[in-house]
Amino acid sequence: MKKLLTAAILAGLLLPTALWAQSRDCYVYKTDGSRQKGEKIEVSNAQGDIVLHVDGRLKVPFKRNAYRYVTTPKPRELDQLDQLMEQEKYQEVVKNAPALFEAYKFLGWGDYLIGVECEARIALKQIDEAKKLLSRANAFAGANTDMLYRAQLLLMIEDKQFDKTEEFLNRMVTSKRDQDAAFAFNMRGQLCLAKGQKKQAVLEYLKTLLVFDAKKAPKERAEAKKQAVAIMKELKDPRVGKIEALD
Repeated sequence: MKKLLTAAILAGLLLPTALWAQSRDCYVYKTDGSRQKGEKIEVSNAQGDIVLHVDGRLKVPFKRNAYRYVTTPKPRELDQLDQLMEQEKYQEVVKNAPALFEAYKFLGWGDYLIGVECEARIALKQIDEAKKLLSRANAFAGANTDMLYRAQLLLMIEDKQFDKTEEFLNRMVTSKRDQDAAFAFNMRGQLCLAKGQKKQAVLEYLKTLLVFDAKKAPKERAEAKKQAVAIMKELKDPRVGKIEALD
């Protein structure tokens, strides 16, 4: 893992030399609302100009102001960063994320990486740093905005801005990614708990446990079970054993 992350760091240091998306099925989403498919994408410079390789012969250049965002297959280094998050190795995430951001920010993964780093910094209680990072997110919003919503929600709850959370929660509960939808239910539970609505918080956490598959949202289900059991024990709810028994 360290070797691959080091390679990503070196890639970031090598900008503005060209970077490539490493697989087929890349798309450029243009400012006119249309999209164009290609085999790979080359980043031409630090300003975000790109070249779409449509096939082995045709290349189409795009200035940064001519496209909204691009999508490319997820790089392996980002899977490894996700593993660090799963293992709660937040210091390592914060250390490695900036270089990965520089390497992949114009290849459709800028929003994802900002969201991951923000979440890690919030876990480390580096709230001001997380806010500064999130303030840059609009320029890189693309196909992974759910990651930005996650970070935004955590910051809102941290700042006790409860009245502003509903819009983000409503978006996230319909996410195509089970992890993000389950996260939204957990955030509703956390929000209820912050307001002192403990019974309602338990209900929100139970939704995560009952709706989502353990294989698709393991971290979120584990957190939901942990929180629901703790609250039920505090409330002396006799049904807590049934929740503890859930897989």
